[in-house]
Amino acid sequence: MRACRRPVLVLLALLLIGATVAVAPAAAAATDTLGWPQFGRTARHLNTNPDEQAFNPGNVARLRVAWKDHYGDGTAAEGGPVVAGGFAYIAGTDGALSAFRAAGCGAASCEPVWQGRTDNNITGSPAVAGGLVLVGSADHFLYAFPAAGCGKPVCPPSWKGRLADAVVESSVAVADGVAYIGDFGGRLYAFAVKGCGAAVCRPLWTGQGGPDEELTSTPAVGHGSVFIGSFVNTPEEFTGRMLVFPAGGCGQPTCRPTWTADIGGPAGLTAAPLISGETVFMGSSENFGGVNGAHLFAFPAGGCGRKTCAALRAYDVGDGGINTTPALVGNTLYAATQATPDPNTIGVVAAFPANGCGRPLCPPRWTGVNFVAGFESGPVVAGGVVFVGKGPASEFPADTAVFAFDARGCGGAAVCQPLSLTQLGVDQFYLGSPIAVTGGRLMLGANDNTDGHSNLYVLSTG
Repeated sequence: MRACRRPVLVLLALLLIGATVAVAPAAAAATDTLGWPQFGRTARHLNTNPDEQAFNPGNVARLRVAWKDHYGDGTAAEGGPVVAGGFAYIAGTDGALSAFRAAGCGAASCEPVWQGRTDNNITGSPAVAGGLVLVGSADHFLYAFPAAGCGKPVCPPSWKGRLADAVVESSVAVADGVAYIGDFGGRLYAFAVKGCGAAVCRPLWTGQGGPDEELTSTPAVGHGSVFIGSFVNTPEEFTGRMLVFPAGGCGQPTCRPTWTADIGGPAGLTAAPLISGETVFMGSSENFGGVNGAHLFAFPAGGCGRKTCAALRAYDVGDGGINTTPALVGNTLYAATQATPDPNTIGVVAAFPANGCGRPLCPPRWTGVNFVAGFESGPVVAGGVVFVGKGPASEFPADTAVFAFDARGCGGAAVCQPLSLTQLGVDQFYLGSPIAVTGGRLMLGANDNTDGHSNLYVLSTG
């Protein structure tokens, strides 16, 4: 992460933007139509919900915390929530998966309806499919719990998938009845969502990366392939690749990548490839050397006919790289960034022409800004608004909030101020977990240093 710049105009920003700190009773239940059932909402990870109509640039200034759900004690919130079938699910580093009513419990603070327990950390997001909620753990298992619960406070898994190593950061991606997840030992696993009829299942097939390669990224599925980012950490290298496997496997128990691509640095901690049409986008975090300052790339989703493919083009997100997954709406690619053309501000999100700009390295059309560096979630887009969770990195309250930007930019200007920022509380630790937007609600996890809990925060404009 880049060093923090001088926090110019913080107090002025707070006055102009109107930061809010509010916890209100639960709002009226909203209709959850298509939900947000996995990381990025779909296995292609576009990070947008075109069916969500509750938010727009004119009403996000009214965004408030409607209620919060307590799911852990002092555990960092790294994985994000998913929403399906009237439930919201989130997991924590205490090894527990928690299920809540997505409409709340009628109080300002809620407890889980039920939990599923694992024997080690959970640092990724779960996924819901086939009546099950699936989540990977550092205890070397993929767990599948009944999504509706079991009528008890703690539910046993319907089945478990055996892994050779720990799941670290990788979230579950589901497509066509198959669940995919990566492990710290450089393996990609494919399991049948329905299980195998036994308590413990073996994968349908396993993809194998190279030596010293850790698959900490979340897989993305599309164009007949599974794409996943890696982290190569040796005394000689500190970098990463994107690995591509056939989504149906290779006819053997262990598959090698059909092709790979250099992404200029290690895959970010809450990152995944994004697939749109014939293109796959993948970014990387800082590699202490960089590739011309560009850390977000576009590749041909069908490969290039060679074992290693070069990028079609790159997008300049700054020398700090990108730790998260971008969002894509139309021809605009939104990426979290801490770069900005204005030396007095710090970037929050940058908007790029997804189809390119006629140059190998594309600058942003505009950059939405904050005033202090800090953790960032990946952007999500709904109702013409880009949402990003940001902070903290200093004692200034401006860097700990959910930021909302107009997805169209700000009239052609290079630097855009947020439409609003909404603080979750007075002492938040982490706002870098993925966001879900569905049913008139925005949900994200954060660790609250005031109450010592990890909470799922639910925001609405009602």
